[in-house]
Amino acid sequence: MSEEHYYMVTISSQPLNPRKTFIPPLRFATVERDVYRGSYPRPLNFPFLETLKLKTILSLTPAPLIEPVAKWCKEKGIVTIHCPPDKSGKKSIPLSHQDAKRAIEIILFSDHSPIYVHCLNGSEATGLVMACLRKLQFWAPQCILSELQRFSELHNSFEAFLEGFIEEIEIPEKSVEWLWQGMKDSEGVIGRHRVGVRYKNSELEKRRIRRLAREEEGRSNGTLQVELNGSGEMENV
Repeated sequence: MSEEHYYMVTISSQPLNPRKTFIPPLRFATVERDVYRGSYPRPLNFPFLETLKLKTILSLTPAPLIEPVAKWCKEKGIVTIHCPPDKSGKKSIPLSHQDAKRAIEIILFSDHSPIYVHCLNGSEATGLVMACLRKLQFWAPQCILSELQRFSELHNSFEAFLEGFIEEIEIPEKSVEWLWQGMKDSEGVIGRHRVGVRYKNSELEKRRIRRLAREEEGRSNGTLQVELNGSGEMENV
């Protein structure tokens, strides 16, 4: 004769406690070490965001953070930076090249890390800023668009926006280590990046200006001179 087993299951009528649940914001992802992206943070995301030990939240939104989120940031000692995007350009583009430049320079300042970057839905404005950052990092266009497509539907205007991004980026003295993955040729390959590069560090900036002057002189003489590996030595090409 077989035994019958009975199990009692209790279903609680209490709602799920968000303080005990780690829920990342919509479209959350890690961009680089201590750089994160996603959608507008909500109270239910607070426990998860606390695990990131954030120093900064960069908001690419029309209005500053709403009161509950701003209050939480203040309690946790998180600096909030609001960069409202300029939507005066093409209707399908949520921000301008100047907006992307400003956001990238904020991200590159190491004192801001760990940093969380968001727009309203975590896709278009945030995605275009990260696409321009990838361009600065020498990513191939196909790789940039592939990453962009993970978070947003691609438009032809997005590709044109990325192609037209040639803003001059100021590299802070306390820059993040991951930017060029250890590349030390700061006055060679990087110095001739299609995205303009200007250094906050006065010595690096002086070297960049001297190199450009020597290259311009070489062009006027019918030759093009380039600096070898940031050594200061010039060679005709």
